[in-house]
Amino acid sequence: MGAGYPARPMSLDLVRNIGVAAHIDAGKTTLTERVLFYAGRSHRLGEVHDGTATMDWMPEERERGITITAAATAFDWNGHRIQLIDTPGHVDFTVEVERSLRVLDGAVVVFCAVGGVEAQSETVWRQCDRHQVPRLAFVNKMDRAGADFERVVEDICTRLEAPAVPAHLPIGSGAEFRGLVDLVHRRALVWKDEDLGAAPEEIAIPGDMVDAVELARHILAEAVAEADDVTMEAYLEDEELEAEALAAGLRRTVLERSVIPVLCGSALSNKGVQPVLDAVVHYLPSPLEVPPILGHVPGTDGTQPCTADPEGPLRALVFKVTADPHGDLCFTRIYSGTLKTGDQVYNSRAAKRVERVGRILRMHADDREQVDEAQAGDIVALAGLKIAATGDTLFHKGEELELERLAFPEPVIAMTVEPRQAADQGKLEQVLERVQREDPSFRVRQDEHSGQTLISGMGELHLEVIRARILREFRLDARVGRPRVDYRETVRGAARGEGRFERQMGEKGVFGHVQLNLAPVDDPVVRVLWMAPPDAIPALYREAVEATVAGAAEGGVAFGYPMVSVMVTVTGGSLHPTDGNEAAYCSAAALAFRDAAERAGEQLLEPLMAIDIHTPPDYVSAILTDLGGRRAQIGQVQAGRRTSQISGTVPVGEMFGYATTIRSLSQGRAQYSLEPIRYAPVPDDRLPF
Repeated sequence: MGAGYPARPMSLDLVRNIGVAAHIDAGKTTLTERVLFYAGRSHRLGEVHDGTATMDWMPEERERGITITAAATAFDWNGHRIQLIDTPGHVDFTVEVERSLRVLDGAVVVFCAVGGVEAQSETVWRQCDRHQVPRLAFVNKMDRAGADFERVVEDICTRLEAPAVPAHLPIGSGAEFRGLVDLVHRRALVWKDEDLGAAPEEIAIPGDMVDAVELARHILAEAVAEADDVTMEAYLEDEELEAEALAAGLRRTVLERSVIPVLCGSALSNKGVQPVLDAVVHYLPSPLEVPPILGHVPGTDGTQPCTADPEGPLRALVFKVTADPHGDLCFTRIYSGTLKTGDQVYNSRAAKRVERVGRILRMHADDREQVDEAQAGDIVALAGLKIAATGDTLFHKGEELELERLAFPEPVIAMTVEPRQAADQGKLEQVLERVQREDPSFRVRQDEHSGQTLISGMGELHLEVIRARILREFRLDARVGRPRVDYRETVRGAARGEGRFERQMGEKGVFGHVQLNLAPVDDPVVRVLWMAPPDAIPALYREAVEATVAGAAEGGVAFGYPMVSVMVTVTGGSLHPTDGNEAAYCSAAALAFRDAAERAGEQLLEPLMAIDIHTPPDYVSAILTDLGGRRAQIGQVQAGRRTSQISGTVPVGEMFGYATTIRSLSQGRAQYSLEPIRYAPVPDDRLPF
């Protein structure tokens, strides 16, 4: 097959678009590396710990041994084309998982056989649920001491409330793990170290496992039959169920997300990888088997389904933009139609702007191969687009449609940044603008009080990686400040504000007068409602006044942080027979906004994080005591024989440097993760000013 990009199969039913997702260190990138090796896509086994993983191609990924950016590839397996995206496991980069799952048809969620369901496992699972993604579960690291397949399956069922059923049983565990039993086909497979696991050997089911295998297969068959009428009919006639009938029923239930098969293996020791690929082909959907994505028809309330038809109108979603020395690459899922090199496309966000597709690229991590066209079901990178951004829909002239845009969380931590050389200020601004276009969870703004540039992200690691990229990738030496909380503002109550701007400019005067109301709302955004009558504010100034109000909210008032959860209603103003001026009305709107905000009373909001800690039981008391001093609200403590879990919420500002603290409290044996969940009022006695 070689390392080149294999030819695309003609039939869409032979395509699988899947993602691999997991908690950090569960082994998903190692699994992906084995998949590429056994499929012939790469000729060596890349290792995360050695910094040689193909899919972790960024220097920061190889140095840190973690996945930072979602990487795409494609390969063939048993006559099927599999397009795969390997996603990050660290919560700071969860936006990469979110936008990948948005465009994928199926997923393999990886669990550690020792750690089980961990914090980011739950996040990934919820993301799959939100996007209705059919999935397989793979219990990895079965060769580790303390591996417990049954406990992990139970965790998936209870903690994730998932209909998980074993489709494999491990042969041994820990140092004794050597293979698995495929319950559907009643066959035992073992792997040898000599050939790097390339050729699994089928053996007789071990005698001490025969009864367990029959019981587990019976449980699997019952679960499928309960969820699938066709299988139920066959099951009532013959409880044994032939492998073909059980496999067909399992496929139907996986597509309906009513059964989730649990597989097992050890990617690092090259055991159990090929059955995962077989399961992807047999049980996960093709683009033809997922519900058509709905698009909104501009100017109407109607929607239109996008079916996976290469002959249909072009419907393509840009789900990721990456910076490239030769111009940005727009990663795009094509849902319908065919796109060719040189095509002119229109954009849902800027419908009147036409762009030309310079090149269509099929990606293998950071390697790329140019092709002439891509069609429904393909995931490709487009070069040459100037204005396309994450979430944009691309279409041909006269076929306008907008697919649902992607939603991203608000950043929670900020740092100041400045170039070491003043002459580099302009270059720094360009670099930050480029990174912000690439990463929707990264924000840049000016501090209203100090004038400093602030960069905001999802966590300390997120911003540290961006700082390293600025230095290495863009060759710009910059100073960054210490991490600080990225607060938000809102108003405590409703109030009316008024702004009047009158000036004499030489012989001519300028005039603007605006009245508006502010009120708190539950929606975590700022909305502007226009109710001013035409005889109060000229209609031609409406757009500028609304933009001014939105800008005033972004800059905050009392604390200088962006406002959220506010409804602004522009109610009126007055006209001047000769001196009305757009700039004056904008100035009046800004004054009215500040007046209303001060009357309403402003409230500072801090980001709250969901915290999830896994620790040996001996350290629970010390960790809980420490969390109490950090204003944490403990939701649950689950005691376990080997590991206890602590979950709750905590203000992000209390958690700087926590990695060092928890290592000290647990002798380095506890693990934790933080995930942003919402903003909450800062107690008056804890205001940071």
